[in-house]
Amino acid sequence: MIGKLKINKTKIISSLFIVLMASYIFGKDKEKDTVVNLRGAIMDSQCGYNVHSAGHSHDWMIKRGIQGAHDEASCTQSCVKNMGGTFVLLVKDDVYKLDDQVQPEPFAGKKVKVSAILDAKTHTLHVINMVEDK
Repeated sequence: MIGKLKINKTKIISSLFIVLMASYIFGKDKEKDTVVNLRGAIMDSQCGYNVHSAGHSHDWMIKRGIQGAHDEASCTQSCVKNMGGTFVLLVKDDVYKLDDQVQPEPFAGKKVKVSAILDAKTHTLHVINMVEDK
């Protein structure tokens, strides 16, 4: 009876270990596949990451009269096309990379609503839907 009890404990512990490991393996990437709905502004990475100015804004570029930077939209377009920037989504103080650089172009400098899958490790959005937020 004692030998049989030891075997059953071993089987139970082994089974529990396998279930826990399977839960970990299949559950660990769930954060990566989280669908989020965000509201923010499409801007360029230089202004979004404060390369040209503080405060995640285009103000410095516009006030200095930088060629092509007349307003939010033109500054965003100019920084992407002429200065090697990429389109990003700015939500308050959070800057999200966008994996698709074609879809946000018409929304440059505008407020948008975005549904996307968030890759939390790289802070990148895989956009499902993007519309202007009026």
